[in-house]
Amino acid sequence: MAKATKMTEKTLEALNFLKAHGGKATTEEMREGLGCEKIASITGRVNSLVNKELAYREKVEEGDVKLTYVILTDEGLHFVPAEDED
Repeated sequence: MAKATKMTEKTLEALNFLKAHGGKATTEEMREGLGCEKIASITGRVNSLVNKELAYREKVEEGDVKLTYVILTDEGLHFVPAEDED
């Protein structure tokens, strides 16, 4: 169960991006898809999702490339923000 349901608009954007992409995307895909210049902009959003137990990170190596995937948990896939959230 998620520790908290309140989330910022930017974190909700990240959650919705992941939902729209089958619940899994690399941090680079998220950065590009959400129009962020720096990967650090994604890191905070992902940290928030991980802290709320709505997502987790999975680091993999594909050839010489190291990727970090962000994957929604079952709770993240089915999460609906409360109506009073911004």
